[in-house]
This record gives sequence, C-alpha cells and structure tokens, in this order.
Amino acid sequence: MPNRPILPFDDYQRIYQVIYSVLQASGVANTPRACFFFTVVGVLLLRDHYRMPATISAGAVAMMVDDRTSTIAVYGRQSDGLLTSDLEAFHAWVECEGWVIDFMAPIMGEAMREDGFTMKLPRRMLQKPLSTIKHSPSEIEREGDICLSHNRELTEALTDGLSTSATDLIKVCEAWFRRPPRLLKPMEMGDSHGPTKKLILRAPTIEGVW
Repeated sequence: MPNRPILPFDDYQRIYQVIYSVLQASGVANTPRACFFFTVVGVLLLRDHYRMPATISAGAVAMMVDDRTSTIAVYGRQSDGLLTSDLEAFHAWVECEGWVIDFMAPIMGEAMREDGFTMKLPRRMLQKPLSTIKHSPSEIEREGDICLSHNRELTEALTDGLSTSATDLIKVCEAWFRRPPRLLKPMEMGDSHGPTKKLILRAPTIEGVW
C-alpha cells in the first residue's frame, strides 16, 4: 500500500471545493451537516473521473482532534466504550482501495460548533489507510487517530432516502467538476422558483493533513 495519500492534495481539494460551492449556491443546504452528500458525490467523481472503485460507508466515527487536551470528537453515539449510529447520529465517508477519505473533514469544526463544541479545529484533509484505523475508541492515543464503526443498514437507508433535490445537486457537481489543473467551465444553476446563479469555486482553505 502506498505511503502517500491515494488522492493527490490538489484533487482532494478540488472535489471538496466543488461540493462545498454547489451546496452553498443552493441556498437551502446545511453544508456542515451534509456528510452523506459529500460522500456520494466524492464516490461518483472518483469512479467517473479517476476510474477508482470508491464505495459509500456510513456509521460512527471517533477521532482525536487535539493532542494537548486529549479531545476526541464523535460522530454518532458512544456508550460503554462502543460506537453506534442511526439516522439521527452518524457520519459518512468514502472507502477506496484500502483508504478512508472524508471530503467534509476540512469543515468538521463547523458541524461540531452546531453541537456546542467551542474548540476551533484546523481545516485539514483526511485520507488514511484502513490499516491504521483503530478498532476501539480506547485505542485512540494521538491527534488524528480514528476509530470507525460501519453500519451497512444505515448506509442503505441513507442511499435509498436521497431526495430529488439532493439528486439534482449531485448532477450539478458531476457536470461542473474537472480534474486539476484543468479549469472549471463557467456554469450556472437554478430552478423554476428563481433566477439562476453563477457557480463560483469558493470554500474555506485547507490548512494541513490529519
């Protein structure tokens, strides 16, 4: 397995930026809560533009986000040392060729602030070999350590429950995306309820790697 991330930084950043920009342009999406949308679009772009066998995963995640305070962020639920997930508490991520890729990781802090988390988190790319993923939250020791709990039934329910509006936005992302260094073509999006909007690539800058 390669030591470097499976996806070059510029490509990860472009996928993240396109998804974020389309969600923001929609005017109705809660972008920091759109982990499943980030995952679905990421999988489709990796399959279509990179010919990579990416898959959708959903469940619970625990990750140490600060060494100094030993702070562990949990997406999902944690009870008696176990991670669980359901439709009200979950996270989603991409898996591909032995790697975990989270295209929403750079805005993790925004989602956590909505839950009352006050610590400011850096905006970082997240790509990790599955071989480094911890089996239990108790094994998490260092900043960036992750434990995943897969939930196949939840993944299927989320996939089956994609709304028509989400499907339309997914199509916009697919149509707009170009692999770097190619420039994105000018594009507008809209619906029958208002004027079209010119898509502009704007997303918070990634500051490093988890």
